[in-house]
Amino acid sequence: MDCSFITTNDLRRMFKTLDKNQDGLVTLDELLWILDKLGWAEHTPDELELIVGKQSLDLDEFLRFYYDAVLDSKGSKKNIDVVADNDEAIARAFNVFDVNGDGYISAEELRDVLERLGFEEEAKAWDCGRMIRVHDKNLDGFVDFEEFKNMILHV
Repeated sequence: MDCSFITTNDLRRMFKTLDKNQDGLVTLDELLWILDKLGWAEHTPDELELIVGKQSLDLDEFLRFYYDAVLDSKGSKKNIDVVADNDEAIARAFNVFDVNGDGYISAEELRDVLERLGFEEEAKAWDCGRMIRVHDKNLDGFVDFEEFKNMILHV
């Protein structure tokens, strides 16, 4: 599986992970937590409530929120504020995966982020090293910003 995009099944698993009390709802605090982990949390809880219009989301609303807020109608990635400069949005996404801030994404960092996002089993099963190698055009064993940007823009 390629980590260059989040599928609907991935979102369903995220929802299930976020829904700690298994009531079928994700609260705004839980939504802010995942947005923060993805590097897209730029709103206060009150601002997010104004955007969402309620205190919690069911699965369908969660999926709709993701697709409306994170993806445009053509499916291209954008951040919550729909910044005009794609590099800024891509840099924020890159920084989610560049855990140690050295400017490179390693297989270990990819695995760590997947686990933080609730994909513990998948992180163990997926070959994160292979995923890095697929996008590592300069063959240094890491994905740098330009390689990440190229991956994002050509998904």
